[in-house]
Amino acid sequence: MNDRNVRLWSLRLIRTVVLALSGLLSALPGQGQALPSPGPQAEKHALILLQTGYGNRGVDAYVASFAEKWRQLGMSYETMHVEYLDLARTTDAEYRRQLQSLLLHKHANKPLGLVVALQQPALDFFLTALNTLSPDAPVIAGIASISPQTAEASKRRFLQQRINVDFTGTLELARRLLPSTRHVVVLSGAGAADLAVLREFKDIAGRWEGKLSFEYTDTLTAEEIRQRLSRLEPGTIVLQTLFNQDASGKSFDSPGMRVEFSRIATVPTFSLYAINVGVGDDVGGMVWSNSAEGASAAETGVALLRGELQLTQAITPLPSRSVPMFNWLQLKRWNARTSALPVDSIILNKAPSLWQEHRNTVIGTVLALLMLAGLAAALAFQNRRRLRAENIARENEIKAQDSEANIKLLVDHAPEAITVFDLDSGLCIEANPNAVRLFSRTREELLQCRLRQLLADVQQPNGLGLDDYLQQHLAQADGGAHVATEGVIRTGQGRNVLCELHLQRMPSSKQHHLRVSFLDITQRRENEERIHRLAFYDPLTELPNRRMLIDRVQLALHTAQRSGDVCALLFVDLDHFKNVNDAQGHAVGDRLLNEVALRLRSMLRAEDTVARIGGDEFVILLGPMDETSTSHSHTAMTVAEKIRSALLMPFEFDAWIGSMSASIGVTLLSAQTASVDDLLREADTAMYKAKAMGRNSIAFYEPTMHAEIQDRLSLEADLRQAIARQQLAIHLQTRVDVEGQVCGAEALLRWNHPLRGFVPPQQFIELAETSGLIIEIGNWVLTQSCDCLAQMARRGIHLPIAVNISPRQFNDPGFVEHVKQILESSGAQARQLIFEVTEGLLIQDMDQVLARMKTLAELGVRLSIDDFGTGYSNLAYLNRMPLYELKIDRSFVLGLPHDANARGIVQTILSMARHFGLHVVAEGVETEEQADFLKRNNCPEQQGFLYARPIPAQVWLDKL
Repeated sequence: MNDRNVRLWSLRLIRTVVLALSGLLSALPGQGQALPSPGPQAEKHALILLQTGYGNRGVDAYVASFAEKWRQLGMSYETMHVEYLDLARTTDAEYRRQLQSLLLHKHANKPLGLVVALQQPALDFFLTALNTLSPDAPVIAGIASISPQTAEASKRRFLQQRINVDFTGTLELARRLLPSTRHVVVLSGAGAADLAVLREFKDIAGRWEGKLSFEYTDTLTAEEIRQRLSRLEPGTIVLQTLFNQDASGKSFDSPGMRVEFSRIATVPTFSLYAINVGVGDDVGGMVWSNSAEGASAAETGVALLRGELQLTQAITPLPSRSVPMFNWLQLKRWNARTSALPVDSIILNKAPSLWQEHRNTVIGTVLALLMLAGLAAALAFQNRRRLRAENIARENEIKAQDSEANIKLLVDHAPEAITVFDLDSGLCIEANPNAVRLFSRTREELLQCRLRQLLADVQQPNGLGLDDYLQQHLAQADGGAHVATEGVIRTGQGRNVLCELHLQRMPSSKQHHLRVSFLDITQRRENEERIHRLAFYDPLTELPNRRMLIDRVQLALHTAQRSGDVCALLFVDLDHFKNVNDAQGHAVGDRLLNEVALRLRSMLRAEDTVARIGGDEFVILLGPMDETSTSHSHTAMTVAEKIRSALLMPFEFDAWIGSMSASIGVTLLSAQTASVDDLLREADTAMYKAKAMGRNSIAFYEPTMHAEIQDRLSLEADLRQAIARQQLAIHLQTRVDVEGQVCGAEALLRWNHPLRGFVPPQQFIELAETSGLIIEIGNWVLTQSCDCLAQMARRGIHLPIAVNISPRQFNDPGFVEHVKQILESSGAQARQLIFEVTEGLLIQDMDQVLARMKTLAELGVRLSIDDFGTGYSNLAYLNRMPLYELKIDRSFVLGLPHDANARGIVQTILSMARHFGLHVVAEGVETEEQADFLKRNNCPEQQGFLYARPIPAQVWLDKL
């Protein structure tokens, strides 16, 4: 039968089966009837708003899968309306106004029962411009966030889709696919979103301790990452997260950079996002999929329209599920164990198998061969029975001849030192080469020894002396037991060695022999101890790490629940440690952490625990406190105060002298404590409260603190969006000379939030500083101020504007270059720009500060010390810095002219400024008496509410 006939026969067989099944199915009740038409809810429509224009691969995948699932669930394409808003490329207000008018007109009369807003700009546009459309329709916020306040204000119900990346699933799959993996390069950028994802990973990285080591790239530039990826060693993989910005502050297209990095890497690269799989050289992983999220949104939306799902909360999370997706070409390239792939994996770039191409032919051929195989099997069975009998006879003969030689070969090449003792004489009668090496004796010497002579006459690991040790184990072995134990042997060189021993009587009816094997486990025991240290102790300070801390807190919690003991947990975070580390170098930073660890240990009892759980974070577990104590909280706060005071004492080493303040959070552990996680969260929350109090503070946990922290996190999230949403503004406050004439202004930042209203600067400036947002916000303020200077210059007005520069912004490596670029792009004159810096800069690396100040002065920028006299005033530094002016703090001006101390301080500052040839400005002038006193003492410039309040920059410019 040729191949063509086989295929024809196979096709006829398949067709017959299919027809039979079709007839059977059509005969079943209800089959062949039309599907019931959807109920009235099916007439509801869905509006999908996309922030991009057409052609974005991820967005298009989301829409395509939404539409396909919509159709599969019986919905009509006519009830689905897709709008590409193109908000990223077209940002002018007129476009948005016309777009709003168009969409309101287009969809006003449609029975919208669902709105899907994909990405944050689309959601914001809907809430601000289209919220009047179908007010009762729920909203699916796809890959976007919404605050409870915004949800409440819109009077709608929201389902929130978030990007949930599956670190654990991807890494575990990588270990199964590539078992030799020991090291992971976690490829992350340094942007705010990048670092947020990286923090999520670091929170769970501890579960792979002892199995994987990790390396992070958030401190590297893109070029440094490229170089590192091009020379990675075998046994390493790359795990790609987000990469929107590198350590130099340069921004990138994250998906595009992930593709580039995957092609550079010399080792397998795993991804967390489906958009990269199959495009670059990523292997794949448990990926977040736009297609899966689109299908999930459609399925949920249909359930809402049909009344199968009811929303009872303002915001309901819509769970996402990671999808196993892999690039077959990369799996084969890296010799991955494809048998370990999940059964539901999506495989890209895989050529069809021979089975898929020739299935019908193969089925026909197999059916034909089965009959031949059955006949061949019967004949083979008979032949095998005959051969088996012959082979058994031959093997028995060979075994009898080779048995003795094989046993000797196995013993000689065994990894253990093997000896055989005659129990009647007590002497050794056989020893393999490893025994000769282990005992440092010749074979002849060993054959003259008894077992007792080979063991050290010391207390053995089980606590027995040598004689009792031998008596116990020899009796067990002589009784037929296999004895496995540990013992200390004595070599011919007099050295004691810890070994694993196995004693077993040899099977023989004529001889009374005992087989004893020895294996040196000294290195194994040292490795076990080393692994224990690595698993439970911090390698830098040798303090317990997070893992051991959790174990001890768990034990204390169990004890408290049984005995009623009360313990305390103190969360200690060193203030501004990063500044010391950056300014003085990692060697000084590491030494400082060690000195802090020593100082903390010296203050605690033996039953207390101090652990290092992060870079500059320590946690102290105070053991059970005295029951007679009048207040456990008072005792814990007393210890915290002692620690705070001790850390303020100077540290001195390697020609460096400094002190270190700390923010300390305190909470109590008692029988009422719910869990270890709750306890750590309470201490951490209290510590953040201490930081918010101004650092160098102690805070005791109160239940209300959690809500405060959440409010702070919400405020930080809003602040991150403030620039993009045009909520920030510059106000200018006039500065006047002795004649009362306008001689300049100070730029002040204001934030008008759509729900919070005007947020006071003291409420968000410190938050911007601690979160790192101050650099982006500061550069924006500087850009706006330079634009104001350029406007004045075009009108022939040359008045200076003073801009506040935070220490973190000033110390940013790219600050000077940002200043140059802003001056060049705006056309502003550098000599009209005054930078107000605080005296806090004087505690930084002075050589670096002075070098940066001189560079700015050479550009023409003038420098002013803000709030002079309230911080770290140092006349030696004043003389070295290229300053233009000093600014008298409002706290001194407030006491004028009646407070003698205030008068003395102000007069001293004015005198000092004249001596150094510096200009002076007094801020906070509110009364005529204050102004007159300053004029009488020759203060050149004043600023305050007496003359003008801060007003919007454009209004101020228009008044000139």
